[in-house]
Amino acid sequence: MQKQASGSRKNRIGSVPITTLLQLQSLLKKSVFSRKFYQEINDKVLASSATVDANLYFICYFTLLVSAVLNNRPKIVYWLQKQKYNLLQVIKKFSQLQFGTDLSQSDNKLVSKIFSQQPPVLDEKASSSLAVHFKAISSYLSDIRIFNRLTDSIKYMPWIIDEFHAYMDPSNPTAKFDRLVNFVQSLNCLVLELLENAGWLTDHNWVGTGDNDWWSFETYIWCSRIWGAYLLIEIIELVRRTPRSKWNTKWKISLFQQVIQVPLVAHWSLREGCLTPFWVGVCGCGASWWKFKDMWKSLDMS
Repeated sequence: MQKQASGSRKNRIGSVPITTLLQLQSLLKKSVFSRKFYQEINDKVLASSATVDANLYFICYFTLLVSAVLNNRPKIVYWLQKQKYNLLQVIKKFSQLQFGTDLSQSDNKLVSKIFSQQPPVLDEKASSSLAVHFKAISSYLSDIRIFNRLTDSIKYMPWIIDEFHAYMDPSNPTAKFDRLVNFVQSLNCLVLELLENAGWLTDHNWVGTGDNDWWSFETYIWCSRIWGAYLLIEIIELVRRTPRSKWNTKWKISLFQQVIQVPLVAHWSLREGCLTPFWVGVCGCGASWWKFKDMWKSLDMS
């Protein structure tokens, strides 16, 4: 028996093409066993708070999406089975009307078996323990991202001052309305960041109020509403300021990244919300995917 098992393992190893093994070896040398690989990660992923946040941004929403899919797996499976069943019923009925043939009574056992299936039943008891862990990861990463932004209001001040001076400068060649929009957008970022900070601080009881839960909830909601105003202005300006001839792929991706955040903003701006965790995950992944992909794609693996 041991000889047979050993022979079986050898056969499995031997069945792997040599080119695949060589490619795997080359990949490992360029990544896991390469100093340059880790240096690239240090320089391009971990070097700044912006790149770290771009990384956490996608992972945060992706883990939420995975959690939602796992939690809803029974419903997803049921829905797919239901569509399959409905399609089979349509084909079965069409066959009866057009050819007078009941496929469920076919002499072909496989055909008969397929068209004799009973309607699917939803298994509500099926659940995934992994979903809890993915949701916990998502929540924790979200917390980290907000914590890391506690000092962002300071970073916005030079931008605000520059935009104010640009707006007040009569010799500036940029249209005054455009300068006003730029200044308003910089202020929007500052205000929403301060509100987010206040929401986080009260949520974690770093400061005391008469009702921390209420203050946290309200500041988060108004932060989202101002973020919504910022997004709408960005979308309008992206369309207004870009000539149609320059609506290239890069522009379309930029527009998509803004638009797909609108449902998120609407969700967090409403007291009862309007999205399920699944759609929050989808929108978040859509908004964060390109920066995440481009960042990791920029690593030099040569």
